Amino acid sequence: MSLEDKFKSAKYLASKEIVTIAKLANTLEKPILIEGPPGTGKTSFASAIAEINNSKLYRIQCYEGITAEQVIGEYNYQKQLIEIARKNGKDVFTPEYFIARPLLQVLQSEEASVLLIDEVDRADEEFEAFLLEALGENQITVPELGTIKAKSQSTIILTSNGTRELSGALRRRSLYLALDYPDKKREQEIIKIHVPELDKNICTKIIDMIGKIRRTDAITQAPSISETIDFAKAIVMLGSEYMDKERVSQLLGLLAKNPSDLQTLEIMLKSDKLMG
Repeated sequence: MSLEDKFKSAKYLASKEIVTIAKLANTLEKPILIEGPPGTGKTSFASAIAEINNSKLYRIQCYEGITAEQVIGEYNYQKQLIEIARKNGKDVFTPEYFIARPLLQVLQSEEASVLLIDEVDRADEEFEAFLLEALGENQITVPELGTIKAKSQSTIILTSNGTRELSGALRRRSLYLALDYPDKKREQEIIKIHVPELDKNICTKIIDMIGKIRRTDAITQAPSISETIDFAKAIVMLGSEYMDKERVSQLLGLLAKNPSDLQTLEIMLKSDKLMG
């Protein structure tokens, strides 16, 4: 089975560019940096790679203020204090007293796995700089424990929504993949994989409607690919009659996730700009 077919079996429709980058990441043993708007399949790509490789998926969700200790690990201070209280002179700064977090767990794993560092652009520059050793040398350095090298070649995937510019150092260490919302034909194929029972004409109407929403400047959070799939599943469950102007209003909460966007969609629906 080709890698493209393996992606399909994992319910991920991969373009030739995506397939090529996935192959190169494995051959060159380099991480992948995926950049693009929210909801374009960046996180799903990591899940698909893990399924294809039958590997465990580790995830680090980045946020402002995240520290190295939160992704490497920290000492079990209670266990250390108990050992110190015994007064036997035992060294308490050893792996035995260290609680490993996702990054260290991946490096210590005997089996190849997948590490997703999600929304790295939300973290600060100091955290980004910390990642460089792991991305470039497949190792990390922990005080008292020294340098810890990877026991297996795992796949590291970083995602960014572009909220801030990432450093050139991080980009140089990674293969780069830019993802955007799919065109009509590709999104139709994606929906077909996930909702094969959906009528083709209804699918076209859904994609046209989603496209209008994404092109509307007043929308603050455009519908993701997964939300398009959820909408399609809802139509299959409720019936195609819910694609008429009167009933589709009941489903706008599947596509709008805040009050202002919901109001915008309601206005578009009433003025025939959403389904006209």
